[in-house]
Amino acid sequence: MPTIQTILNALDARFPFSRAESWDKTGLQIGDSNANVESVFVAYEITDAVLDAARDFQCVVVYHPLLFRPLENLDFKNHTARLAARIIAKNQSLIAVHTALDGASPPGALGDALAQSLGLQSIEVLSPSRTEKLVKIGAMVPPGSLQIISDAMWRAGAGKIGFYDQASFQIRGRGTFRPLDGASPFEGEIGVRSEIEEIRVEVIAPESRWKTVVAALKSVHPYEEVAFDVTALLNSTKNGYGNEYGPARIGEIEACNLKSFAARVENALSPPNLRVVSTQNEAEKTIRKVVCTPGAGASFIGAAARAGADVLVCGDIKHHDALQARALGLSILDVTHAATERATIPLIASVLETLPNLLVERGTLQNPFEAP
Repeated sequence: MPTIQTILNALDARFPFSRAESWDKTGLQIGDSNANVESVFVAYEITDAVLDAARDFQCVVVYHPLLFRPLENLDFKNHTARLAARIIAKNQSLIAVHTALDGASPPGALGDALAQSLGLQSIEVLSPSRTEKLVKIGAMVPPGSLQIISDAMWRAGAGKIGFYDQASFQIRGRGTFRPLDGASPFEGEIGVRSEIEEIRVEVIAPESRWKTVVAALKSVHPYEEVAFDVTALLNSTKNGYGNEYGPARIGEIEACNLKSFAARVENALSPPNLRVVSTQNEAEKTIRKVVCTPGAGASFIGAAARAGADVLVCGDIKHHDALQARALGLSILDVTHAATERATIPLIASVLETLPNLLVERGTLQNPFEAP
């Protein structure tokens, strides 16, 4: 039976918590990481309606964290405190993913899903938060254990290259060893040199995950002493879908006017309302280059304009944000915060649904704004 830690490990392998923004609150928010769990409810955020739907589940995994700002007391007049009390009273666990999902490796991040839903091509990360260095991990394994060892390293976060995962390189060879006194060899005899067939398997992994991948390797390897090496790589990261990560994406569409593109956005995201910030020359303007970001987009107005974008798709635009965008010649389509994050539940659930012996239920994203 999986534990809460099993769920955390699976989420971390796909959406590294180490990449969450420094101000964010991700990971286990309520509960015991050692607790066994048989059922998980996946939701966008915690509301009374979500807790009603999740009442029979042992764990709730959400995108938006419930506990974000410090609570001065547990007065249940406070909305957050009351919701947290409901979770504790049911002995449930709560896990939040938030900007760890935003910072996942392309093309598996929330921004990628948003860009793809809008039909963008030649997608790149706009204004990367950071750049993840890569390492290569090589290990010598007996042929009969190759699959279980490869699976363990892949689950731990290795083997992802752009649009591909479960990537590895394998080469057969001969290994020699001589067990000394005190050894308990998988093969061979004490004091006798042995020569056996082995396979060298190599995988790529983010630098921040090499210890986790090696731990996974050792946990399933049959040898008493595992021969492995970790090599830092100098691969270029300025290659679009490389190791750069961050929430916003920039891409291209077939040329059209703003009205036509707005109709496409409405069809893809089904926002309850759409606010348009148009530029002075909108009648002659052709939309080709698009920036999109999950959630609030004001902080990307300058970067989008510098990158030559024609329009920014986002949420939470304020009056003075709109004025700044117009002054820079950048159009904006504000579709509300939640509409840009429609892919959160499917992305999170797709990870948890790979875990054995775990019932996963997908909730429904509720947008607090409604159409008139």
